[in-house]
Amino acid sequence: MKLRGRRTILGIVCASGAALLMSACGGGSDPANEIAIAAIGPLTGAAAERGMELDRAVRMAAEEANAAGGVNGKRIRVEVYDDGDQPDRARDLARQVATTTPALAVLGQVASSAAVAAGKVYSDEKIPAITGAASEARVTRGNDWFFRMLRAADGQGRLLADYARYRFGVRDVAILREKGTAGEEFASAFRDRASSENIHIAADLEFQPAEASDSASLDGLAQKLSKLPKGSFLVFGTQYAETAPVLRGLRDRLGPFTGMGYSSVATQSLSDQLAAAETDRHPRGYYTDGFIVAAPQLPDAAGYAQTTFASRYKDRYGVDPNPEAVRWYESAGLILQAIKAQNITGADRALARRQIRDWLARRDRPEAAATGTAGPIWFDQDHNVVRGVSIGVFYDGHLISAPVQFTQVTDPDRVPGWDHLVSSGLVIDVDGTKIVKTPVVYAGIDLNSLDNIDVRAGTFAADFFLWLRRLDDAALDVHDVEFPTAVSGAQLGKEIWTRTHEGATTSTYHVKGTFRTDYEFARYPFDNQVLRIPIQVRNSTNYTLVLAYGGSSAPKVEKSATVLASKLWILQKELFFRDVVSYQSAAFSNQADQASLTGIEFNRINGAITIKRDVFGFAVKNFLPLLCILVAVVIGYMLAPDVVNPRISIGVTALLTTSVLYQKLASDLPSVTYIIGMDYVFFAFFGFCVLFLALSVVTYETQKFKKVELTNILNRGGVVLTFVGLLGTIIFVSVRFWSQRA
Repeated sequence: MKLRGRRTILGIVCASGAALLMSACGGGSDPANEIAIAAIGPLTGAAAERGMELDRAVRMAAEEANAAGGVNGKRIRVEVYDDGDQPDRARDLARQVATTTPALAVLGQVASSAAVAAGKVYSDEKIPAITGAASEARVTRGNDWFFRMLRAADGQGRLLADYARYRFGVRDVAILREKGTAGEEFASAFRDRASSENIHIAADLEFQPAEASDSASLDGLAQKLSKLPKGSFLVFGTQYAETAPVLRGLRDRLGPFTGMGYSSVATQSLSDQLAAAETDRHPRGYYTDGFIVAAPQLPDAAGYAQTTFASRYKDRYGVDPNPEAVRWYESAGLILQAIKAQNITGADRALARRQIRDWLARRDRPEAAATGTAGPIWFDQDHNVVRGVSIGVFYDGHLISAPVQFTQVTDPDRVPGWDHLVSSGLVIDVDGTKIVKTPVVYAGIDLNSLDNIDVRAGTFAADFFLWLRRLDDAALDVHDVEFPTAVSGAQLGKEIWTRTHEGATTSTYHVKGTFRTDYEFARYPFDNQVLRIPIQVRNSTNYTLVLAYGGSSAPKVEKSATVLASKLWILQKELFFRDVVSYQSAAFSNQADQASLTGIEFNRINGAITIKRDVFGFAVKNFLPLLCILVAVVIGYMLAPDVVNPRISIGVTALLTTSVLYQKLASDLPSVTYIIGMDYVFFAFFGFCVLFLALSVVTYETQKFKKVELTNILNRGGVVLTFVGLLGTIIFVSVRFWSQRA
């Protein structure tokens, strides 16, 4: 009976522990401990791929939040619905979510027509919604409950009309308008702006979405477009699903031409859709190369946060995220920020929805901006996010930043070298707004090796190829390229490879040097370190030069097979990204002059190479002596209590040896003002030694007074406490440091 009772108790304990473990790991669903948000988009139909981006990005944001402990003590649950980009279906799902589910906010929709239909419900039922894709102005205009993570389609149309006029000097354009879509709004805004800029509208052709794949309809469009003046631009007011067949059909019939489109088609997927047809008949990029798009969140101009998001996304899903995925991830993060800031737990659904909406509405100026993956987030009066829109272009089958960007100037007096920019013809005036035509230099790093990783000195050595691609008329002196963290070496030197193609020159340089970096030891020896190599152009600003990372376009140069020379470290990942930092110049010698340039920035590209310590090798080297100390202490407990001198000798030796090892560990690292992971291991061993010494004295006394049973209990207790302490230390260090390795 006793045995059965013990088994029953053990079973209850195990079951309870398993339940707790499942709860901690998120194995079960408890509505009372959850906050729900909804995602609505096309998981089926022609735009299913875009809907999948929504699904993946929102789930990823929720899962990362849950892994970090949730929000306000609650787990985030994502409920995903398929509207098929159909307005009626979107309206019905919006009503279902708003009235019958606990969802506090909605992320969706993709198509503007679906968003307009759903938006009326969001407003009537008072549930906040954010779209990362629907671009028609009417989606958010006049709707207090709907927000958009990009510029509206009409604003994109005006931007690209200015770009066509002032970048290329275009005089004739033909416009294709897909009736009843955001593409029509974009194309109409482009047409109106172009007309005011004295650009001739040579053709303004309207078609229905169903005609995009109709051969006869494409024949008719091609026939009309074939009569255009030579050098005319073709403006595509087409949605994502229709752009690929129209673009392919017209290029097959007309040959290469320069086209323009809006953010719906600013995705690598456009080129990927056409890749199969190109491999059979044409080189890679035949259908898309030269196609210009309004393109928020371009990866080659992304900062560190967006780049690391893209890396995590690819690790999770096996594909690179398109720009829309970045905006959906940001949208989910924005909702989570609102929930946390308002301390929302979901107990009162109506109140929680109102609090989220009001918090979003208060992000209405730069000072109140929320944190975003692609930069600060704040909205204008129509609930459009206020961010610049990059100009993208397809090149060699890849979507990259166009070689010239338009940078808006708010205060010319604060721009260094403004008079030189004006005299160089780089400044244009568009309706009273000053815009600088800023050249783009594409740069890339092809890493050969990392060596001499000196954590104490805070340096490392790197050997790599740096390549630069720029337009032939771009004013870039390669001698101005510098490495701000270089300690020695790191000179650009003589180019080792060069090529000129289609008005652009690519040059490659071999660079060796020693660089400073900041090492972080909180998790030592389970630490990861990020070795950074920033590259900038001396005294350039974000008005004179944009550096973009050109990863996949790097020329192939033979390099060593092993990047990481040290056997103590393991290469984890390489990331390359762009960042923007405050402008500094030797031309300003005092702080007052330098302070006058607050807000002026310049661009850098950065290599961020993550390495992790080889814990097994470290363990063999450092934990083996500690294991010997543990064995000595345990053997000491086996000695008779009255043999006190040998026991004290063992304890003192173990304590001194632990101290020496601890000092050796400290000497291997720079001075740190925080407790590192390895400290806890040594603290435990100091405790084992002190406990052994204390019990050696106590048991000597109890043995002397013939208290045999107490003596045995103290000795056995010392052994048990030592092993329990060891187990506790292993679990603590594993959970806090080992399991949290990036």
